[in-house]
Amino acid sequence: MPEHVTLALIVAKPGPLRNSLQALMTTVPKIEIVAETDNPSTLLRMGNAMQPDIVLLDASLSEDDVWAALRRIRDEWLQTRSIVLVEGSHQQQRARAAGADVVLIKGYPADGLTTAIEELLQSDQV
Repeated sequence: MPEHVTLALIVAKPGPLRNSLQALMTTVPKIEIVAETDNPSTLLRMGNAMQPDIVLLDASLSEDDVWAALRRIRDEWLQTRSIVLVEGSHQQQRARAAGADVVLIKGYPADGLTTAIEELLQSDQV
């Protein structure tokens, strides 16, 4: 039986944030593939095909689409964990209400984000 490949999906606009997240994700030993998109609708199409283990979402994209995508992830992709990067407390509350596993305010230290990713991935291995 083939070993499970750990897939991460980043949903953020092209630019410094997405580039930084991509670079950070490649340093997490458990993650073998990192895919990217800047559109929550594309996230859902890609996710249905790929079944990612973890999704990192930038809440500054079209917010209503982000919250809808989070609810679908929570309801339909039971093995997928989500981390949402938010601008402030209002987005933080909305992300939690939509079912995000981890919500971090942008500017959170990279080592803390790496730890959160590793802990989420570890929590699925029983």
